[in-house]
Amino acid sequence: MAIKEKQEETRSRLMEYLSTEHKWENFLFVFLSVAVLILGVFILNGTLEIKSTVPIIGSFPTTFAIIVTSLAALSLVYALYPFVKVAFPEFKKVSWPTMPLFIGNTIKVFIFLIIFTLLYLMYDVLVSELIKGILNIK
Repeated sequence: MAIKEKQEETRSRLMEYLSTEHKWENFLFVFLSVAVLILGVFILNGTLEIKSTVPIIGSFPTTFAIIVTSLAALSLVYALYPFVKVAFPEFKKVSWPTMPLFIGNTIKVFIFLIIFTLLYLMYDVLVSELIKGILNIK
């Protein structure tokens, strides 16, 4: 008598990692990193100004903005690394197309785009002429 084996549900490694180790902390860290990065860029391009009366920072706003932007960028990389880390083993499984196959597919895409563009242009001309005929516009 044969025994049937139970099939285990396969879950994404990313979802498993997020559900067990980092439920919401990394999402908050990513959000804060992006917010600080945006503020630093706003200070650098002059959209946001720091008054000169602010102690220490007001004397060197550009230096402060560079430091804040650098730290925010590093924090963003640090926060996103756990999400990307699980994808690295999958990159080893990818088979890239050969150059002739790549060029052939690229040519097919461009031919499709040209045909689609011409069809859309013909449709536009047809609809424009119909509207002119209906409204009697010269």
